[in-house]
Amino acid sequence: MGKKSKGKGKDKSRKKDRKKALRLTAAEVAPAALDEHDAPVANLDDERRRRSVDTTELAARLAGLSTVLQRHLSRADAGEGLTRARLSALALLVLGGPRTLGELATAEYVRPPTMTRLVHAMEADGLVVREPNPDDGRSVVIRATANGVRQLEQGRARQIAPLAETISGLDRAECLQLEDAADVLGRVLREASPESAEPG
Repeated sequence: MGKKSKGKGKDKSRKKDRKKALRLTAAEVAPAALDEHDAPVANLDDERRRRSVDTTELAARLAGLSTVLQRHLSRADAGEGLTRARLSALALLVLGGPRTLGELATAEYVRPPTMTRLVHAMEADGLVVREPNPDDGRSVVIRATANGVRQLEQGRARQIAPLAETISGLDRAECLQLEDAADVLGRVLREASPESAEPG
């Protein structure tokens, strides 16, 4: 009897040792698994905050994205004979107010003769009119007409419709991130070049 009881005692002791070993193994393995899978996700934002930013590389990426965006928009039909040049000039006049022909040419980075031809064509189509310059009676300013404003609004709506549809497929968090990014980008562009952000 005594031998049997002693044997049973050894078996129980072995089982306890095995359970203890299993508990230790689980405790040792679990943190490693968390570090491997969960920690990088949890600490991603912190790591991004600490990471240095290559401003030149970031500027290059934004410039590249701007080119892609402009191509995307230019492929969409603005209708009513509104070319990209007309839309851009109208946007400056509608959002920034009347300007002289020279100011328009400077803002659009074109030579005055080029802008003269564009304004003549837009004037013939009833999109703009010439008015006396209140600050200089010897010159005139170009102002968008009511028809020009309407054409701009309709043209811009047609152009951004495909992009807006794509954005609508994002989840709410992504839309909010994109909205915040647009706010920051707008401020950066205004600080870098006040003219470049006016049509925004």
